[in-house]
Amino acid sequence: MEKNQNSFFDNLSTKSKILIAVTVPFLMMLTVSLIVYISIEKNTETTHWVEHTHQVMADSNELIKLLVDMETGKRGFLITGNEVFLQPYIAAREIWTSKLKALKRLVSDNPVQVARLTEIESLQKKWLKEAAFVEIAARQDTSMSPELVMAEVVRLVELQTGKNIIDQIRAIKANFNAMEQSLMKRRQQESAQAASQTLFVVIAGTLLSLLLALIVAALVASHISRKLKTLMSGTTKIEQGDYQTVIELHGNDEFSLLAKAFNNMSLAVKFAVDEMEKAVKTKSSFLANMSHEIRTPMNGILGMLTLLENSKLNKEQQEYTSAIRSCGDGLLIVINDILDISKLEAGKLSLDKQAFNLRSLIEEVTFLLDSLASEKGLTLKVTLDEELAASYEGDNLRLRQILLNLLSNAIKFTAQGTVELIVKAVEKGTDEDKLLFNVIDQGIGISVEDQEKLFKPFSQVDTSISRDFGGTGLGLIICAKLVEKMQGNISVLSTVGEGSTFSFELTLPVVHRQTQAVEQTNHQQQLLQVNANLADEIPLSILVVEDNKINQIIIRKIFEKLGYSVDIANHGEEGVQAVQSKVYDTVFMDMQMPVMDGVTATNKIIELQPDNHPTIIAMTANVLAEDRQKCFDAGMDNFINKPINVEDIVQAIRMLNREN
Repeated sequence: MEKNQNSFFDNLSTKSKILIAVTVPFLMMLTVSLIVYISIEKNTETTHWVEHTHQVMADSNELIKLLVDMETGKRGFLITGNEVFLQPYIAAREIWTSKLKALKRLVSDNPVQVARLTEIESLQKKWLKEAAFVEIAARQDTSMSPELVMAEVVRLVELQTGKNIIDQIRAIKANFNAMEQSLMKRRQQESAQAASQTLFVVIAGTLLSLLLALIVAALVASHISRKLKTLMSGTTKIEQGDYQTVIELHGNDEFSLLAKAFNNMSLAVKFAVDEMEKAVKTKSSFLANMSHEIRTPMNGILGMLTLLENSKLNKEQQEYTSAIRSCGDGLLIVINDILDISKLEAGKLSLDKQAFNLRSLIEEVTFLLDSLASEKGLTLKVTLDEELAASYEGDNLRLRQILLNLLSNAIKFTAQGTVELIVKAVEKGTDEDKLLFNVIDQGIGISVEDQEKLFKPFSQVDTSISRDFGGTGLGLIICAKLVEKMQGNISVLSTVGEGSTFSFELTLPVVHRQTQAVEQTNHQQQLLQVNANLADEIPLSILVVEDNKINQIIIRKIFEKLGYSVDIANHGEEGVQAVQSKVYDTVFMDMQMPVMDGVTATNKIIELQPDNHPTIIAMTANVLAEDRQKCFDAGMDNFINKPINVEDIVQAIRMLNREN
């Protein structure tokens, strides 16, 4: 039975449920009002009867007064013989009958009282006939002497005929009034009881109506709230990606229909997501295969190119090999950009938030690009806000990548003049700052209509640009997606022939707030100063396997500042040969290198020296999570990101010392 009731209630629309919640207490209040109305009518009727009783008693008292007037007038005449005294008697007798009839009409609903009035009427007539008329006639008799007349009157009075009749009338009137008093008392009690009942009904009915309204409202609200909670819980799970969630709501109301719609939508979304995941997996697999298939011959090409560059070449041949080197390096950059954009689109690129020194990061970026700007005769200028904090929290590697992309583009498209980086703290908060980065160049500029193409994959503002400057158009879309992932925004202002300004805003948490005026040395320099004698503390023989010349210079300088003299190998094969010819405590191994990559070189070293091989630490950036795992699967002992950070190197060396 309960199930059927629930089913009936579930099938009602929300409007009907609310209508029920309003109607039930309304009907209850209507019932209370009806009862109150009946009680008031009853109370009014009782009040009317009380007034009626008062009127009856007043009229009965008036009858007795008329009787008294007749008796008094008669006696006055009998005593004095003066007919003036008969006037009250005559007046009372004239209106007696009408008053008696009026009183009978008032008590016509009470036969007992009517009978008493009839008896009073008979006694009054008897009194007139047997007492009043006889005595008055005797007093008016002129045939006898006054003395005899008075003697006769006295005799008649002493018979007490009139008195006895009057006493009977008084007794009947007393009973008449006693009954009316009893009726009045009873009706007053009924009136008081009716008033009490009315008050009780009003209070009890109102409270009951309120209670019923609360109960019905609570039931309806609970029913709606329960369905809404179930619906919200289900939609939240769907929003979080659990498309297998089924929102179970029974009935045909709006919530149930909405739940069915969400269930159908989640099935459709799940199907679409499954298809999309299949497509993403296919795409990722394709990119991985493509990367492998391209890198394998590229490693061979660049490896052979390295051997060729070290051979005796004439000037023309050197020009050819230089061009091949430039194209090969450019192709590797394109491959890395494709991997980055695929990770961003697949949502697999995560931010590694940590404390970093912004000034040091910018110094490293400008150091890497200074030679490129100098080659073109450009001035690379940096302006930093004095209000910048000493250190912020964020992904410093990705921020470095954004700045490198924007600044290298600015240098690429500027033939002469200045390329400037300006960093301002536009909003300073208690725990975070909003930073504005402006990269300003004096290059070729971009038209308004072409600016819309800037942040779209594989697009350039003009197809002729690729011929003049090269590039795939991936750099800016990577910058835009990285800025978006950091909860920021990027924009561009440009005028053709005058140059461009690329701006992006980031809100970064402040780790340590110390202005430039106070901070004399950056974080990297402080680490180098603190660890200047690290080589004495932890003496190591170190080999660095790195193919990039600029990176070789940077890494060598960092290790020299720490007190180490390191050997450099240009690729994995040289690294394997170096380990065979000299005993090293640790090898810092780059992953992507020509001739032989870092993983292959690691496998070779461990194969040649299975028991006493050096500790191998990977150095790389812009790789997938599975690529990192490959490092550890190959036998590498640690992993640090590129560009190289002093803190990472110091931590790696100290960790190596603790393990040993």
